[in-house]
Amino acid sequence: MHAGMIGYDGEKMSKSKGNLVLVSTLVAQGTDPMAIRCALMSSHYSQDRMWSSAVLQEAENLLERLRRNLSREEVAPTSGVVQLLIAAISHDLDTPSALKALELWCEETESGLTGGKPGELSRAIDSLLGIAF
Repeated sequence: MHAGMIGYDGEKMSKSKGNLVLVSTLVAQGTDPMAIRCALMSSHYSQDRMWSSAVLQEAENLLERLRRNLSREEVAPTSGVVQLLIAAISHDLDTPSALKALELWCEETESGLTGGKPGELSRAIDSLLGIAF
């Protein structure tokens, strides 16, 4: 398995350049570790990518949106999105597609669709993506 490089400010992150962004530093600054996980999953593991505060902010926004929607009593159907998560992860750990499926589910929930089981989806997100609520 080959993982892509993570860059910062248009350059490869490296200790010698002094441009490392450490998870421990982000957490010490109050960043939710689940948001960091979401941010890292927003690009495919095998592709090079750039780290930025914008990437982290998008992940924080998605995480907050998921928490808000999963805390509702009435949510959009969840069985289909669970199947989409399984399919995405089974297809070369396609985490960007998994996150997109969750964004679409949030849109459906926010539009008023009902019939889902938030606990089912929350457990699937934790099991498949390691994002705990």
